[in-house]
Amino acid sequence: MKRLFTFIISTLLFSCPIDAQKRVIDATDHSPISTASIFDASGNMIGFTWSDDVLAEIPKSAYPITLRCIGYEQLVIERPENKVWEMTPTVYELDEVVIVPVKRNVLKQTFYVREYFSMSNESDTVTFFMEHMAERFVPTSKDAKFGGKSSLRILDSHHYSRYQLSGNDSIIANPESSFPSMLSVFDLNDKEVIAPASFKEPGNTNKLHEESDKSGIALIKKQNAQTFTMIKGVLSEGKKHIVSPWPLKLLGLTMDFNQLYATHAYHVNDKGIYLPKELTEASFVMEADGRGKYLRKALNSEKPIKIRTMIELYIVDRDYLSKEEAKKEYKNKPTNVKFVIPSTVPPLNEATRCMVERANAKK
Repeated sequence: MKRLFTFIISTLLFSCPIDAQKRVIDATDHSPISTASIFDASGNMIGFTWSDDVLAEIPKSAYPITLRCIGYEQLVIERPENKVWEMTPTVYELDEVVIVPVKRNVLKQTFYVREYFSMSNESDTVTFFMEHMAERFVPTSKDAKFGGKSSLRILDSHHYSRYQLSGNDSIIANPESSFPSMLSVFDLNDKEVIAPASFKEPGNTNKLHEESDKSGIALIKKQNAQTFTMIKGVLSEGKKHIVSPWPLKLLGLTMDFNQLYATHAYHVNDKGIYLPKELTEASFVMEADGRGKYLRKALNSEKPIKIRTMIELYIVDRDYLSKEEAKKEYKNKPTNVKFVIPSTVPPLNEATRCMVERANAKK
């Protein structure tokens, strides 16, 4: 089955009783929170909030649930009581002002990454959790480019998997897992981002800007006292907000991608212009319906299976290098990488933490 999962994702890389409705808002300005991920009591992803901040229907059996969103503290909901849930923005320490010599025009960023992937039907679930240390090199001037090394590069990884199939529950830790990371398709923004002029207007307390496209929200920009956030809807051009790559259809692996969002969070500033050096966190969320016969066969399901992915990236370190130094560091990939978890990273939800502990105990 692992080979099937690897093939599914590899093809994607090259293709491009229920409680009442819930809403999730910012605790400080009451603005809607988009792309918050929801985990059930077993640690499985069961949904996301999208541009309208409304949660999908959540079974009462799923509680307690955990909500996570870039730029906000993790929220645990014990019981399905309140219809509006408030998330508190993360408090960041201000970065020191760094004077950068002109010749040191390559920004090296190091990230701690968490990655979640799940496939589920009405009764069975396969969940993968991975954590990585990664880096990228971002030119800060036109003469600093050295071969497109601004893409993320994984330095080291820990892999964990949980199979809840036909009443059985098994957990595996395998650093050499054949399951591919989706991080390779997550393209962090390396261009400047400009906040809407309205964000500077006096008295504007609800700093929220949305842009729509053919079939939904294409871009959201919002700002609070700590963070400026940009959320981009990748599928806004798709018919009815759905994209179904044709190569997957030919192979019996039909997948309808109905949600795909990238989020970048920056330290807020007075200029309203945001550069890669001010990036604090980023995330990537995806949801799809697996309708292909081989996908359904993997979970012995007559109905389409739900496929979800979430990736969280947190800045660990920044450094400025010369072009020559950057080339040398990129060529000499580090070994014995130390995992560093920033203080702003929320703790793992209880079920995922237990999965990691159980897997590590088997080593």
